[in-house]
Amino acid sequence: MKKNKHVSNRVLVYNPTCELAVQHDTLNYQPPKQLIEFEKQLAPLMIFLAKEGDSLVCDRPKDDVLSFWASKGVNIPHFIGREEARKQIAEGATLRPWGMSREVLYRFGGHALADSFTQEHRALFSRLSSVALDERLAAMEMPDMFVQEKRPFVVRDEQTLKAVIEEGPCVIKSLWSASGRGVSIVNREEFREAALSRYAGSIRRDGAVVVEPLLNREIDMAMLFNLKADGKADYLGNNFYRSDSAGRFGVELIGQDPIRPYVERGEFPRDGVDMAADYLCRAIESMGWHEMYAGAIGVDSMLYRDDEGRLKMRLCIEANIRYTMGNVNLAIAKCFPQGVEAEWGIETGRDVLDGIKAVLDSKDH
Repeated sequence: MKKNKHVSNRVLVYNPTCELAVQHDTLNYQPPKQLIEFEKQLAPLMIFLAKEGDSLVCDRPKDDVLSFWASKGVNIPHFIGREEARKQIAEGATLRPWGMSREVLYRFGGHALADSFTQEHRALFSRLSSVALDERLAAMEMPDMFVQEKRPFVVRDEQTLKAVIEEGPCVIKSLWSASGRGVSIVNREEFREAALSRYAGSIRRDGAVVVEPLLNREIDMAMLFNLKADGKADYLGNNFYRSDSAGRFGVELIGQDPIRPYVERGEFPRDGVDMAADYLCRAIESMGWHEMYAGAIGVDSMLYRDDEGRLKMRLCIEANIRYTMGNVNLAIAKCFPQGVEAEWGIETGRDVLDGIKAVLDSKDH
């Protein structure tokens, strides 16, 4: 008897260049070659986001590596190609990419899906949403440790951008970028001219940039949520990581709590992270985003010191309305023994699942 062909509940796609695709807003956007290679190398990470019955558009990893992760309780998806993915989506499977764009909808669903992506979606998946969420938080009554005098704002003309840059240190961000790129720290006078030239071009191309205060960063973290179609947001947990000097992805942390020393010194309340999650949850639910999107939202947050040296927390540095490495790391952390501390990053040229397996092996012995 012929075996029934698997039909997926969801089709997972790793497209970390989704913001660049949204920026270009074309059906057939092609990222730079090095980003295509990066995408292919990291696509197997999506197994940690898979549920039973899912498929993943990805080359099949080695059987021994898959067997290892299956033994740790990871749901191993079916590995399929683009054409099979298109067929399954046409038959009713849900497309679940890393992040939404007109391009990924067209690639796997044709015009039937791509035509549903509007200019409102394009704005939603930009840093305009980060500023809007920050403004919503600023309107809430919160303890002083969550309140900032200087906050991000949108700049839409070159003259204002020039004036802001000349005022002093700041952070400038394009409306869309990938992997922390499209972000410049302007903290020295000799950086000003290059920043003005670069982001004046962004204003001409995209219509605006975001300018933020430069803070004295202490701890990076992400607060992870799942926004439901009914507008309710579930808090999934927090994730700690270390960015590189330019704010790009660096190292994910497992079993470590960098905030604990601040709590023990009395600089940060023991329930401070839970309080932050509650404020963010309420703010997200009030945004109305569920009318256009349901799924993962990762909000990058930061502990920093103000000009008087007081420890404070900026709740929203960036609202990533998509999956993030935080979602992946929360799932990977469940595979590690309780109480074990570890960290992992991306090594160029090495199989990513094998690399994380090596970290786990070193902690199991």
